[in-house]
Amino acid sequence: MADLRFVQTRATAARFTFNKRDGRIVLAERSDGVEVRYVEADAWTQLAAGETVPAPLAYEGLMSVVAAQSGFYRALIHHVDGSGRLLDELSVELHVLHVRVDVDADRDGVIGDNEEGKRNWVWGEQQRGAIALVNNDRDSASLTLRQAEDSELTEVLVRPTRTPLPPECELVLVLTRDEAVRVSIYRAVNRGLELLLGRDPTDDDAEPRTVSPPLGAEGARCFLEAHEYPGPFFEGLLTLELQLREQGRAVGNDRAVVRVAPWIMTPNTLPVEEVYACDTRATQVPNTEFLRELKDVCRSLDVPLRVVPVDEHQGDRWIQDEVEFGFSESPTHMLPVVCDSPRDRELDHWSRLQVGPDLGHFQLAGSTPNSLDSFGNLEVSPPVTVRGRRYPFGRIVFGGREYGDYREASRQMMPELRRFLHAQRVQAPIELYTDWLTVGHVDEIVSFVPARNEKGFQVLLASPRKARAVLARLVEEGHGDAVMFEGLRRGDPETGRPAAVRVQQLTSNLLFWEANETFQTSMDLNREMLLMELDVGEADVVELPVLFWPPTASDPRTAAFFPDMVNQLVIGDVSVVPRPYGPRIDGVDAFERAFRDALPERDVRFVDDWYAYHEQLGEVHCGTNARRRPWPDLHWWEHRPDGAFDI
Repeated sequence: MADLRFVQTRATAARFTFNKRDGRIVLAERSDGVEVRYVEADAWTQLAAGETVPAPLAYEGLMSVVAAQSGFYRALIHHVDGSGRLLDELSVELHVLHVRVDVDADRDGVIGDNEEGKRNWVWGEQQRGAIALVNNDRDSASLTLRQAEDSELTEVLVRPTRTPLPPECELVLVLTRDEAVRVSIYRAVNRGLELLLGRDPTDDDAEPRTVSPPLGAEGARCFLEAHEYPGPFFEGLLTLELQLREQGRAVGNDRAVVRVAPWIMTPNTLPVEEVYACDTRATQVPNTEFLRELKDVCRSLDVPLRVVPVDEHQGDRWIQDEVEFGFSESPTHMLPVVCDSPRDRELDHWSRLQVGPDLGHFQLAGSTPNSLDSFGNLEVSPPVTVRGRRYPFGRIVFGGREYGDYREASRQMMPELRRFLHAQRVQAPIELYTDWLTVGHVDEIVSFVPARNEKGFQVLLASPRKARAVLARLVEEGHGDAVMFEGLRRGDPETGRPAAVRVQQLTSNLLFWEANETFQTSMDLNREMLLMELDVGEADVVELPVLFWPPTASDPRTAAFFPDMVNQLVIGDVSVVPRPYGPRIDGVDAFERAFRDALPERDVRFVDDWYAYHEQLGEVHCGTNARRRPWPDLHWWEHRPDGAFDI
């Protein structure tokens, strides 16, 4: 008599051979719930208790046993001769365990039992696939169990096996090494958590665990945290495998697929929750008047203003360049997340101070950054539909070199940052031409404001052509002697050269206008790009008067000649705009009037930024930042983005 013993998962067949060359094969006994099968006509056929079939069986006596429910089963198979005399027998024991790992595959915030689609990930409304968040708001394994339940960690359930684990068997969770470095999985123990699998966030030198310690038959309640957003080398997909092992060999498994949520930017059309600016009153270039006026605006709108003290920004006033506020979302949590730019100047210290239980933080690094890697060069359009393709979260807009310009002196956003933005998928990026600007940021030439039109927004573009038209009209109306920038100086307010210039004097400067015609050509290229990539109409694009300095022999690039009104802070229907100090006609600034005429529905608040920002090569948008409230009823997983694929 021979004995066979198998450990299997439910509905998984254990195969063996009973290779007899003559006589008959008889199923003498079997436990309820177990099926004994053999191959007949190349198909598995069930052998009933007491039934006999002639030997030899196909494929050298191939047979199998299988049970649909967990438990312990036994079958006794006889080999008999023609008279029914017993020649040999085989006893088969089958230990079947319930091996299951469950996640929230239907995205309803609750983990069901073996939810349909847990091994898949499909984009779209009411589709399937679990979601995990990057946990970058200082939550950690020191969380209590109650805190873990309420945190951004994603729950994973290893179900009880329902029968005791046989000797020499164990249940383990398994990740590939590529996955293990990007995730941590904790087991709930007592009232806290212990690391089970993946990376140890408290020890960067520790090798990530790809196989968990053995789990008991009682299963485990686990919590998963991701450490990395989708990127150029990480699609964002994780496969969590639960293995049943016997003497180290996998004899059964179950799997669940999880996608890490992307980082999403927030456009100007969303409500502002908090405005940020640096206090530079104690520095060589104070922003006293700017801060006073900004505080008045925020107070009137009941919007909190957080002023960063000098000991936190250490003289770095360009808070827009340092961070970009966005968010990440799962079916159960919404986490505001700060993306810290690669520029790594003094404000980097402040950006790290913002990390806390309610605000995530991560930083992008790579090659040596240039000006185009600062986040004044990173904007996002409002939601838009482009030739039938919907972008419900808008499209990222950043600036770079001119197409086909491969000269060493040309600048572009570093590949690591560019690839990261594309890898988030849901806000397909658009690249404009900004390398002709000294700073090179997209916020110098384009902005978006809410509007009561079909698109729901308007595109604001810097326009030398519009500025020239305004000044030419003044000359025609007899205001050629009107003074621009009266009482102001270039550079230092005490020792700088006077900035004042008469309208007629400026309009007669042929070299000045020849340069601005060239810059207008660049802006026309950008305009066409935006018309095409955002599918907006001509009426949705508003040109605002902006002029630029002519290039010099030592610097072929340029900056704004007077405060750039495109570079503004948008708070709902209010635009906080740098005061242009244009020619005043009957007490009204001609450039301010042009702005109001172009955007009559906007509530415009002009503020002084001449010395504190403009003469430092920046404006209002560069010197402020805003955290905005994400869409309440819009979920990224319900919309299929460009280049998406399903599993």
